[in-house]
Amino acid sequence: MKHEETDAALMLRVQEGNAEAFEELMHRHVRQLHAYAYRLCQNSSDSEEVVQETFMRVWSRAKTWIPDRVKFSTWLFQIARNFCIDRFRKQSARFDSSADLDLIPDATSDSDKELIMALNQVVLRLPERQRTALVLCQVEGWSQAEVADVMKVSVEAVESLLARARRRLRTTLGSRST
Repeated sequence: MKHEETDAALMLRVQEGNAEAFEELMHRHVRQLHAYAYRLCQNSSDSEEVVQETFMRVWSRAKTWIPDRVKFSTWLFQIARNFCIDRFRKQSARFDSSADLDLIPDATSDSDKELIMALNQVVLRLPERQRTALVLCQVEGWSQAEVADVMKVSVEAVESLLARARRRLRTTLGSRST
């Protein structure tokens, strides 16, 4: 059985210019990174570009990653998050109300589909920091500590962002049923 190298070990090899180690890191993280970027950008071509830009940045700035200071995956998602924020700023007027975050899988009834669409619209309208915290914790299943690392805030700040996001979801979705 072949021993699988850790992300940190691969990244050390990437810092030495090893393209095979870089390809392995890309292979390991591209799907999750793409899903994350898509959930934030809500556009397939934008999310593809974010993923490409992120991995180009990993390669070009590999030496700036410091082992034992931050996990590779945290650093990777920080880079992607920054590219997504840049896109939000450049395209702040764009909003796709038909986008689907897949927060509730396999809707079967029309009322379920209507609820999913409403939920997605509310999530898309959340402030960027609330949306990031919500997507990483609720959709991606990250811990609040991991999200705090990516967002460069305290765990308490993540808890506050999540509470505000959930309150806004409850308020907005609650007003729909009346």
